[in-house]
Amino acid sequence: MNARTKVRVDRLVGRPLAWGLNHAARALGRTLRRNHSVATEDVRTIVIAKYVGMGSIVEATPLIRSLKTGFPQARIVFVTAVSHRQLVERLEHVDAIIAIDDRSLLRVVASSLAAVVAMIRVRVDLYFDLELYSSYGSIMALLSLTRNRIGFYRESAEHKVGIYTHLMYFNTRYPVRYIYLQLARAVRCAPVEPDRLGRLRVDDMDRRDLATLLAARGIGEQPYLVINPNASDLMLERRWPPERFAALIGQLTKELNLLVLLIGSPSERGYVASIVQLHGGESARLQNLAGVLSVGGLLALLERAHCLITNDTGPMHMAWALGTPTVCLFGPADPALYGWPGANVEIVYHRIYCSPCLHETGEPPCRGNNICMQRIEVDSVLAATRRVLAGVVPNPPSAFKPSFFVDEGGLPLGRVIRGSIEKVGS
Repeated sequence: MNARTKVRVDRLVGRPLAWGLNHAARALGRTLRRNHSVATEDVRTIVIAKYVGMGSIVEATPLIRSLKTGFPQARIVFVTAVSHRQLVERLEHVDAIIAIDDRSLLRVVASSLAAVVAMIRVRVDLYFDLELYSSYGSIMALLSLTRNRIGFYRESAEHKVGIYTHLMYFNTRYPVRYIYLQLARAVRCAPVEPDRLGRLRVDDMDRRDLATLLAARGIGEQPYLVINPNASDLMLERRWPPERFAALIGQLTKELNLLVLLIGSPSERGYVASIVQLHGGESARLQNLAGVLSVGGLLALLERAHCLITNDTGPMHMAWALGTPTVCLFGPADPALYGWPGANVEIVYHRIYCSPCLHETGEPPCRGNNICMQRIEVDSVLAATRRVLAGVVPNPPSAFKPSFFVDEGGLPLGRVIRGSIEKVGS
């Protein structure tokens, strides 16, 4: 299933089901009086669920690190889509993965039932749902029968306060890694290195396989720059126009003594090939690697790159975690939410009236005519690339103070707890 189909099914089927389960769970919560303790000795298994967004998974690494520090004896299980398994396998502190097969509706149902059975068997103590709008994610959280289920709300907590025992306000005006860390604070877990992403494991085998691939293409040890012109089908409006990428490639190959390598998934190879054709075809200075790299190969490629130029999508976050110099093109999403204040990162963003719309509207107002991305000129991206390669970038903003996140009593701001839990003092 593509992303749009998943969203439609989630709204038509998942939303009314989640609404009914929410009310049923609220009634049961008042009668069951379960133990909702989050004391370290009471937490043996933690689930983190993130089904969509490779970039968001990378942004969750400070949360994972903090939970492992706060609950050192606990096993951490990550629940995600099967397409993200290879990435999650490379995260620190993840002990097990439960993968949902989302290639068809039947596969989703079958693998979801298997996931629920697996979670019930291990008796999960803490369940962190990193999805914001997904009714499916809410249903999976409830069916896990976890003692403490922690999730997000935006406009109202009423339709979720039965499914979840703890809710946190999702404030889209601040970095997403800090938003995820508020979930950890909801269970009295302090942040650990909140401004470090990763680590993402890159094996020697990944590097050898990449070296073999590059040697077969005549690249060898030559220095290169990577371009990612793609965005997931969840919001294709994040793509910079292909003719702009083609023009940029022309300038880069003329000006820099670097090869230009384009990346993408197998499903994106055709789109990337169209950009190569706009430029005039592959050459000794330009090659299309879309669809030929594993996740490990992609990480090894980014690790060696002199710079990555990318739309706002998964490889951007991977590059940040690897410390790769990066030029990031933003439009529908707010850089305040999904940006990164790294010393070797430059963000190109021209805010217009309807931007940002991601997380603010059900469907982008432009319906594909992404003026916010079209306003970004080739010269602006070229200048940003020069600055990043030269090591001359703006100073990153100062970090938020701890008092920004908690009240005078040290409790996390933005937290909502189910009333039945508060009454028993948990």
